[in-house]
Amino acid sequence: MGPQFVSGVIVKIISTEPLPGRKQIKDALAVLAEVAYVDMLEGDTECHVRFKTPEDAQIVMKSYKEIQIKNNWKFEVLTGDNEQRYWQKILVDRQAKLNQPREKKRGTEKLIAKAERMRLEKTQQTSKHIRFTEDN
Repeated sequence: MGPQFVSGVIVKIISTEPLPGRKQIKDALAVLAEVAYVDMLEGDTECHVRFKTPEDAQIVMKSYKEIQIKNNWKFEVLTGDNEQRYWQKILVDRQAKLNQPREKKRGTEKLIAKAERMRLEKTQQTSKHIRFTEDN
């Protein structure tokens, strides 16, 4: 089904410098409230965070000063037209992801690919240099 429209759960984060990774943002906000999804591209200065409930978004907005000072972020809850457009974007992105063709491997092809990956990992491990230090 995908995410269902709930008003007041999307918080936009704006930063003066590139934001850290998706996981770091989620971890920073998960301390305060339950984060459903962080939508961003690597190196962006703004992102959207979807929370489980509107109450979670409000908790983050209330404790926003602490996070803002620590990370130099600006928070804004999406409402009205901006919120509608963002929910439309969520549905379009989800549809695009689901319609992507994916490579199907079966039987021996799958086994050969798996064996090749294992062989590659093993050769990478054995090609590492072992360094011994002298203890005097």
